[in-house]
Amino acid sequence: MNLLPEQYVERSKNKARSNRVAVAIIATLCVVAAVATHSRLSMNSAVEHLVVAQSRANSALELEIDATSLELSKARLEAFIVRYNDEKVVFAMGDIVATLTNMLPPSMTLEDIALDIVETEDGKGIIGRIAGFASSDETIATLVSLLQNQEPFGSVSMDFSKSKIVRGIRARSFRVSFLIDLENDWEVSRIAMAGGAE
Repeated sequence: MNLLPEQYVERSKNKARSNRVAVAIIATLCVVAAVATHSRLSMNSAVEHLVVAQSRANSALELEIDATSLELSKARLEAFIVRYNDEKVVFAMGDIVATLTNMLPPSMTLEDIALDIVETEDGKGIIGRIAGFASSDETIATLVSLLQNQEPFGSVSMDFSKSKIVRGIRARSFRVSFLIDLENDWEVSRIAMAGGAE
């Protein structure tokens, strides 16, 4: 038999009910906190995986760009090798330069030599130009005559001759041009000149 007044019984029931509600709320909050923590950890992990994936993608892209660049360099190198092998330059440039310098009369000095491979009507050729100064026009004419009579020089011409003062002495500056036909067979000999004669 319950001898407590009715109001005490009701108060006890309300208190018990409140405790149950409080426990339920606390449990719910714990669950929500656990879910939120798990979600945050999952999001952090996803972000980390995304960063790693982006880094790998960037590395793969860089490798692809490097591979493409290497392929282009390889293609250019192969094209150069093909062009080099197709060139039919039948002599060493050094032999031509040596022949020209050895043909110079003693009173002549070279300042410039230019040899350029060109396409002519008959095929490949070399346009050559030599420039310098000499003691007189006669000395320049001697060099032109020597070139005209020596293979492989052809179409020899004196482009200009004009006065020039060299170390206080009057001289003649000049430029001589010539053509070498690369389609003909010939040999270069290193001619040594002395005083303008062989």
